[in-house]
Amino acid sequence: MPEAFQRAFGPTEPFENDFGDLEMPEFVPLPYRGHRKINPRSRGSSRIFPVWLDPETGRPRKYGADSQVEYHNLALTLLAPDTVQVHEQFGPVSFVQPDGHPGKHYFDLLVTKADGHRVGIAVKPTERLKSGRFIRELESIQKTMSSDIADEVRLVTEVCFSRADAFNAVMYHRFAICRDEAVEERLSEVLASTSGETTICALAERCRAGGRAFRVIVQGMFEGRLEKLSPGRIDLFTRVRRLQ
Repeated sequence: MPEAFQRAFGPTEPFENDFGDLEMPEFVPLPYRGHRKINPRSRGSSRIFPVWLDPETGRPRKYGADSQVEYHNLALTLLAPDTVQVHEQFGPVSFVQPDGHPGKHYFDLLVTKADGHRVGIAVKPTERLKSGRFIRELESIQKTMSSDIADEVRLVTEVCFSRADAFNAVMYHRFAICRDEAVEERLSEVLASTSGETTICALAERCRAGGRAFRVIVQGMFEGRLEKLSPGRIDLFTRVRRLQ
């Protein structure tokens, strides 16, 4: 552990582990589905290609995001229980521009909900909206694009969500790629004798599964087994409560 951490919290020891190291299965992710190629080299913004579960197939899939805001919005979108399909970089969508000329647009995400409602999402940092040009373009897209493409057009910026929520969502998606049934069973045994509030650290110690316990506890928080009580980013000191 870093010396500063040990000075603040005292000497630390790794959690006891009855299970050994987690063996990650080998898999070939489903390919990127976007209609627009993302150049991985860019000096002006991030290019992120996470491998997360695809809600439609339940298999790992390669996603593509043009920026960190897109990456965070994608993580939160995939968490929504009514999201059944996500198609990033969807297009080109034909529309009539405000000046009357034909235009083409790629939605950063096209999201299909369980009721069939389709949402075309454009992700932009607020700094790039000051002129109002992009807002006017989105209004034109909503009015003039084919209704077969999407039922709604939505703009997402960095102020639409909490960075802590996005961080937690990204962590969950990384863990959800690999189930750990043995430790999940151990967590169930621990929760059966747990009442009231506790911390992730206390649960992990009782699971005796090393770092594997943290992964399974985080998954349990997103899958309805534990309620998160502490605000902010999830860490060992986050307080949780068992859900009945």
